[in-house]
Amino acid sequence: MPDTITTNKHSHNGNAMPNVLVFSGPALPLLDMAAEMKPEGWNLEIVTPASTADEISQGAAKADFALVFGHGISDEALRAGKNLKLVQLCSAGFDGVNTVLAGELGIPVANNGGANAIPVAEFALTLMLSTLRHSVMADNDTRAGRWMRDEIDGRDTWELFGKTVGIVGAGKIGSNVARMLRGFETNTLYTDIVRSEKAEGYGAKRVDLDELLSESDIVTLHTPLNASTNKLIGRRELGLMKKSAILINTCRGPVVNEADLIEALNSGQIWAAGLDVFEQEPVDPDNPLLKMDNVVVGPHVAGKSQESYPRRVKFAFENMQNVWNGGKPDSIVGV
Repeated sequence: MPDTITTNKHSHNGNAMPNVLVFSGPALPLLDMAAEMKPEGWNLEIVTPASTADEISQGAAKADFALVFGHGISDEALRAGKNLKLVQLCSAGFDGVNTVLAGELGIPVANNGGANAIPVAEFALTLMLSTLRHSVMADNDTRAGRWMRDEIDGRDTWELFGKTVGIVGAGKIGSNVARMLRGFETNTLYTDIVRSEKAEGYGAKRVDLDELLSESDIVTLHTPLNASTNKLIGRRELGLMKKSAILINTCRGPVVNEADLIEALNSGQIWAAGLDVFEQEPVDPDNPLLKMDNVVVGPHVAGKSQESYPRRVKFAFENMQNVWNGGKPDSIVGV
């Protein structure tokens, strides 16, 4: 059965306290924080990837809330969760939950309310700058005793200042990217299915995807992964980009057709890429992207920071508490 942090089922005044089924992936600080930050008397039951389907279903059957760290929640768990009032994610992405099924079952799904928007936006800028300045190559060369090869002596390094940057998806993360870019005096474009007054307040201009791709020196992706964004960037879209352009992806790997990206980088159709996410994770060590000098990579860490973890857990419990007290949840991604 799932581990139980506390078996305290009732508060001191005799009212029942909620049961929270916690889906925990790898050993991240979130689990310890949840135990420390949970409201008094709330019961946390933990399931992990090692838990059996029966254990998860049994936990879901008596849960009032599902709190998801890392991986998603299965369809079976959703169906078993007859009393689930909310599926609360600690991620911005929600592709680990069948939101259509959750909607049919009447279970709202919420993401983290932008709790990791700052580190993801900062990491997107880190990838932009690292790619423009060949930072990884410079680091490797310097450690190996090679001093200033041609690629990094200014012949093929570039400034972010004054460039045209296109933001695909101007939600909490994308609009933070727009805000941070103001210091670089970029010409900032964005595309989104809804208008973002926040991004526009930071000087970003709304255009359609094709215009954004053809005009931008750097294209940075900040969309959720769903049916409409799966393989959003493929051969046709990469073909619209400048040969000097850089593609940055810190959202989800499958938003980009990886085979088409590899081809575009090899052929010189685009200049470089900065990637924190891949179609397959952990990434295959033989993935051609890992062999390319014009690609800077990370292991899906953009949203991970000391500051963002407590923000995520705090938001999650506040959202669940609000629902427990009869209110409506914030940051709904599917009902």
